[in-house]
Amino acid sequence: YFFMLPISELLTILWLAGVAGMAVWFLVTNLRFWRTLRRTRTPYAVEGCRYPVYLVAEGLPSPCLFGLIRPAIYLTPAAVASPERLGHVLAHETAHARHGDPLWSLLRCVCLAVYWFDPLVWAAVILSKRDGELACDEGALRNADNPTRAAYGRALIRLVTTKPALTDLFCCATTMTAGKSGLKERIAMIARRPRTLLTAFAAAAFLVGLAVGCTFT
Repeated sequence: YFFMLPISELLTILWLAGVAGMAVWFLVTNLRFWRTLRRTRTPYAVEGCRYPVYLVAEGLPSPCLFGLIRPAIYLTPAAVASPERLGHVLAHETAHARHGDPLWSLLRCVCLAVYWFDPLVWAAVILSKRDGELACDEGALRNADNPTRAAYGRALIRLVTTKPALTDLFCCATTMTAGKSGLKERIAMIARRPRTLLTAFAAAAFLVGLAVGCTFT
């Protein structure tokens, strides 16, 4: 009976099966990650941080922000090796919270579940996650001088040492993982002098005008 169904119904069943499989993968990945954090975390006192901070002795690839409703910052022993490095990590993870990145991670997972068959969606999710890290780097270094940017880059090199895995795309944690190309791009961005607001606004206005002109033409 199954093989007698029209091709459209067969494809619909295949698509729904893929959506269900991706949804289960998402739930299992995040529940397992949450259980690991709950089992190994200990409160870490930090003055002036508006989010709960925990130290995870082992099992965490990098510092991260995790939690949709009540986000918390989770640190690794390497992140608390020095007060300067801790400050850079907190600035980065606070930028994630300010940008609403846990929610964006959830939306990316929904897109992957619905369009699991489209390689362009997978590529868009990877690039979106990378752009989120770049935005947080720039947010953490807003108005920073050159020595601060250099220290932030050194801390990033020491903390981002794990090659990203496919399961990272389905985890709502903002783990600081990157491959060689992604890390090189982030270091290059940190080394550049930040653009002024006027320059950025002029560039954006030019691009919008160009897009509108091409569209109506």
